[in-house]
Amino acid sequence: SAAFVGSAAAQNIVTNPDFETGDLTAWEVAGGNANAVVTVVAENGPSAPGSFAAFLDNQSEAVGLTMKQPTPVGSAGEGTCYYSFDLKLGQAELGGVFFVEIFAEQEGVGIIGGSGLMGNFAPADWTTIQGNFPTPVNTDFVTIQFTAVTGAVVGGSSSMYVDNVSLDFRGTIPTDDMSM
Repeated sequence: SAAFVGSAAAQNIVTNPDFETGDLTAWEVAGGNANAVVTVVAENGPSAPGSFAAFLDNQSEAVGLTMKQPTPVGSAGEGTCYYSFDLKLGQAELGGVFFVEIFAEQEGVGIIGGSGLMGNFAPADWTTIQGNFPTPVNTDFVTIQFTAVTGAVVGGSSSMYVDNVSLDFRGTIPTDDMSM
């Protein structure tokens, strides 16, 4: 039988959430090419001090450029996932859009719940986006992903600055401790 730890304290479970390492440590990038890249730049969102932010810059036709991070297995369970992140539009032209999704996942199974597709985001100035969603039974971790998508049109673009990413799980986390 599984034992349960009490309510998790409010703590960010994202690694390198503010890109202050100066690079993309702990973040995965997919869908890129020579004209669709993710870099760390000298910018800073409003919700925390710092010097850097990620910049998803998609200038390629019909491409989905994604930056994502799965949290460690065991970092979430049944409960509520609170999220917060800062966004600032770089450019969105000719069908370029920007979405965010957060998935509740079970190890070895995959996605079992989540926030749903959020966006299209296009804030002209730095804006902090916040909310929460329920994580179902058997959730082991969550994955947050930011996606800059372009249309099938020459000259389309989607670029966005991302900073201060926070996922804060509150609920119960099952453990393998049989002594309880």
